[in-house]
This record gives sequence, C-alpha cells and structure tokens, in this order.
Amino acid sequence: MKVYWQKKPLVIRGAIRAGSSVAIEADELAGLACEAEFSPRIIRKGEGSAADWALELGPFSEEELQGLPSNGTWSLLLNDLEKHVPEAAELLDLFDHFPRWRVADVQASISTNGGSVGAHSDQFDVFLIQADGSKRWSISDSIEYTPDCAASFFEDIDVRVLRDFRPQLCSVLEPGDALYLPPKVAHHGVAERCDTVCTTYSVGFLAPPHDDLVLSWAQARVDGRDDTGRWSDPWLEPQGDVGRISSGAVTQAADVIRRSMPKNEADVARWFGCHVTASYGFDIVGMAPENRLSAEDVLSRWREEGFLLRRADVKFAFVQGVSDGSLEGCLLFAGGNTWLLNSQQGIELACHIANHDEIEAVDWVGWINDTDYEINSESKKLVSDLYNAGFIVFPL
Repeated sequence: MKVYWQKKPLVIRGAIRAGSSVAIEADELAGLACEAEFSPRIIRKGEGSAADWALELGPFSEEELQGLPSNGTWSLLLNDLEKHVPEAAELLDLFDHFPRWRVADVQASISTNGGSVGAHSDQFDVFLIQADGSKRWSISDSIEYTPDCAASFFEDIDVRVLRDFRPQLCSVLEPGDALYLPPKVAHHGVAERCDTVCTTYSVGFLAPPHDDLVLSWAQARVDGRDDTGRWSDPWLEPQGDVGRISSGAVTQAADVIRRSMPKNEADVARWFGCHVTASYGFDIVGMAPENRLSAEDVLSRWREEGFLLRRADVKFAFVQGVSDGSLEGCLLFAGGNTWLLNSQQGIELACHIANHDEIEAVDWVGWINDTDYEINSESKKLVSDLYNAGFIVFPL
C-alpha cells in the first residue's frame, strides 16, 4: 500500500498459487450470461474502422452464446459474481487487508484468442486476475488517457474506447498472475495463446464521486427529518427593487443549509455506513423470510444448526469510534440499515458479524459444562433483527 496503492501499477506473479482453481469453469461461467442478475453484456469489435465497437446487453439465450464466433471479435462480461457464486466470493479472501466496504464487485471477462474490450481507463482501482489462458496487458499512465479527457475517446459509440492508445509498458499474465491498476491508468488487455478461452476476473473498488456523496447526505438528511418548516421572513422590509434578493434572505438561506449539516462525526458515520452498504439493483425488502421468528426461536435454531451465514449479496460494516469522540458504542451496518450497540457483548458480536461470513453458535449461544452461554438482550435482538431482515440465514 505504501509503494503501489493509488500510485503505480504492479504485476503480481503467482498471486494465486499454481495448480489452484480460480472460481468456476469457463463454460459454467458463460452459462451465467443467461441470467439477468449478472448484468451480462457482450462487447464486439467490428472489422471496419478503429471506432467499430458495439455493445449488446443480455441476458442471452444458450443459442446466442453457442453462436459466438471462434475468432477474437468479442468479449463476454459478467458482474456481481461474488453475490451469487461462492467460488467467486472466495477471491475476496485475497483482499482481506482492504476494508470490504471498498470492494465494488467481482467481474469476469471471457473471450477467445484475440478478444478484448478495447483500450480504456477507469476511475477506480482494479485488480485483474488471470484464470484461463493468457492475456497481454498494455499500460500507460499518460494524463491524456484519463477518463476525464473526453477528446481521447471515440465519440458516439456504446463502448468507451481510446482513439489512439500508445502504451508505455506491456506484460503477459499467465494463469494465477494478477495486475493492479490505480485509477485513471489506461490499459488494453488482449487474449493470446488460448487453446479454448481466456478468462480474467477483475476486483474493482468503489470510488463514488464527491457529488454523489453530497447528494446522498442531503437525501438522507431530508428523509430523516420530521421538520416540515417552510420559508418565513417576518423581518421583511419594503424594497424598491422587486428583482433584488436581499442580504437577509441570503443569510436565512445559509442558515437553513447550515442547520442541515452534520453536527459531529457520529452523524457522518451513521449516514456513511448506510451509504456504502446500501444494495442497489435488487429488492432488499424481498429478502425477509416468509415466516418471522421470535428472538428465542432464532437462538434455539441457531444452537441446533450450529451457525448462521451472512448473505453474500448484502454488505456489512461497522464503525467503532470516530475522531471527535462523538460516537458512543458501535454502529453496525447491513444493506443500508444501521444498529447501535452499547453493551460489550453486543459490540463484540456486531464486529464479528461484520468481519466473518459464518457466525458460530458455540461462540455466542453454546454451552459450557452443560450451561447455556448467557447472551444479553441487545445481542439477542441484533441476531433476531438480522435474521428477520434476511441479512443472515441458516445453512440450507
């Protein structure tokens, strides 16, 4: 992190040890392109001009996938694999030194020899992990190729591709190798020496625009207010210029804005945790189990099953302490919701849930010398709430 993170690219040879499998087989992966939740799309390179690129949105039928040509004129892309494919979620174990809320998703790119999505640059950090076949990566950190330089990209096409890419470095990734790219570094990957297909996984990191954060805060502030106050100006005085906005009106408007701003970092933490764990694109409400269980029933079944599992498509995080000391206790976030824990056991349980995929009963509601662990009411309510929201589940 001191040398490379958001500073310069890095080729990591043998990021995944030789002989170990990376996620799932290419043909099984391609089959996921028939399902909408993976946002499948195909990027094609035509035989005409350099700007001849096209984007096709899925899901696709088996016939469409089987009809793809054997030459390298296409790439199939899949998103959100970690939410639905356990083997893909295991790739995130490679990134345990990064806060999990920063990870956007695991994407897969599948192509035949010569396949590519074109030279481009992104606004976020990404790790590219080679699974099947080889891929030649050409890289440049020239300022002219950054995403903000619109003139460097072809216009009026569905795929954002650089017009005239002149790389500074080239590296070939073999299975198990990885490439880290900081934001705005241009790159062009081309499959080569592939007997069947080339499969590359990418782990991208969240990089929300500042404007989005400001809008999110403002919306959260409005949604959480009971105040229905409206503009009032009993101080108004006659004025000769009907088009003039007085300094008093500007001052009052400024006061309205100031009163909506966070008073301390605890306020920011409550909003930010909800923002970065919020799930978009699917129905959180629909996750809840058909039959709600009482807290006692949840604990009883937890003991019986042995452990609870976090849903892979729900993000968890916690905040324990802020710089200005304004937060008392611990905030747990899941799927854009928040819980405040104040007891020592509740805080320990919240942190454990945010850090681990499995929550073993023996650690919290097991037995010692035939005596039940004493789980306090706050911890009991937290587990019950998370279960009845559908954020944690029992093993199938």
